Amino acid sequence: MSNNTLSNLVGARMDSAVAKADQRMIAAEAAQQRAGLRIEEAKGFVRPTKQEIAQVRDEVRAQGKQLADDLRARGAALKAAR
Repeated sequence: MSNNTLSNLVGARMDSAVAKADQRMIAAEAAQQRAGLRIEEAKGFVRPTKQEIAQVRDEVRAQGKQLADDLRARGAALKAAR
């Protein structure tokens, strides 16, 4: 092999390695940006207080009791209609 051919092969390998490295850098920068967005989103999340959780729980229980009462009333009405 001549020096010129060997030099061309080495140059082609180097160009290929540089292109792959550039692609990896672009992918790493995109991943870093997505991670930054997730971190900002997580910082914006506010955990509800115990009082808020208790209030929601009480409201749901009240709705459940109301639904149960309505179903019992409908069942009784159907039995009475027979």
